[in-house]
Amino acid sequence: MSITLTKPKKVDVNGVNQENNTQGATVAMNVDFLSNTVTFKLHIGTVQGTPPNLNIGVYSTPPDGGLTVVVDLATGKFTVQETGQTGTVPSGPLNTFISEFKADRNQSETLATLGGAAAIMPGTQVPWT
Repeated sequence: MSITLTKPKKVDVNGVNQENNTQGATVAMNVDFLSNTVTFKLHIGTVQGTPPNLNIGVYSTPPDGGLTVVVDLATGKFTVQETGQTGTVPSGPLNTFISEFKADRNQSETLATLGGAAAIMPGTQVPWT
């Protein structure tokens, strides 16, 4: 659902609490199958509402929030654009990530073929493996 922060970001102005960001979450994600990368945006704030979602804190700024992560799906190497942090996603989680994206891609293509001649893209979806 979200990330419970080890060190929440509490913001006080003139001794008055403005916000206490206790959670982080992915708020946007883009998979580029042609370049074999995924880019996602992380913010901090608090989880609220029904259904629950992240209420982004006003002070969700680097290095705590507002982070853009780019992952090379072939190698697992990642870069955090705002901070320059780099690393490598371990093969187990990376393979799970890739499998989920392939399943999402197959499902979106299946949805595009529904409706016969009136489909978004008439044809037969051939699954990516």
